[in-house]
Amino acid sequence: MNINPIVSPKWLLARMYEPDLVIVDCRFVLGSPESGKAAYAVSHIPGAVFLDIEEDLSAPVGTHGGRHPLPEPLELAARLGRAGISSASRVVAYDDQGGLYAARLWWLLRWLGHDDVYVMDEGFAAWQAGGFPVTDVTRTVVPASFVPDVRGDMLADVGEIRRALGDPGVLLVDSRDASRYAGEQEPIDAKAGHIPGAINRFWKGVLDDQGAWLAEPQLREQLAPVIRALDDGREAIVYCGSGVSACPNVLALHRLGYPQAKLYAGSWSDWISYSDNHIASGEEE
Repeated sequence: MNINPIVSPKWLLARMYEPDLVIVDCRFVLGSPESGKAAYAVSHIPGAVFLDIEEDLSAPVGTHGGRHPLPEPLELAARLGRAGISSASRVVAYDDQGGLYAARLWWLLRWLGHDDVYVMDEGFAAWQAGGFPVTDVTRTVVPASFVPDVRGDMLADVGEIRRALGDPGVLLVDSRDASRYAGEQEPIDAKAGHIPGAINRFWKGVLDDQGAWLAEPQLREQLAPVIRALDDGREAIVYCGSGVSACPNVLALHRLGYPQAKLYAGSWSDWISYSDNHIASGEEE
């Protein structure tokens, strides 16, 4: 199992032309969906392909499933194959948001049974700041065959979350910022608050002030309540607004040796799509 999926720009620079390596640009800006693709067209890591969070790595939005619904596994596998990712590929993803969107691809690939996937630390800005090569040339992609082997135990749905309410054996972890968790503001979704019983661990807490991933001792401190729960044999289910920003917390737990943490993929935007689901506010830690 790939315990440390974070790699440095120098690590990638040394391997970027190896034939089994596929580099994926996952840049995206919420509320400006074309900006990532436009940034890729201007400048990207040589050889990188572009995958869009909404067009490629999510299903169309429906009544339920949240703002970034999970794609069907076979459809996602086909899209990955068209991007040149095979079942034998090593994949390195990057973005310019501290790994927020790259971690979504990391999680999706692992969900499909593919472990050889990494996130580049610090993102494209660090690559540029290091003086490493960039290009505006789009790679010619040779389609590949990606055969999924879905790991259903990585995923939680709304029914599992409902059953978890009041269950001392399950810890719910909200990855949004503290004000959204507390219900003080909600700039994106239709209702404010959090799932009852959830604790808050903002996903950016896994990064330092420069946007680099924390070292393991600091990660353990940031995620201490979750680690205690897992060490006690409890289950941890991580969520956010739409199943994207929870992925860095899931990745951090994986890095620390806790791959059993689940993702509630629909997250808050799915939870509030059911009118009978309860909503909490304030602090619960």
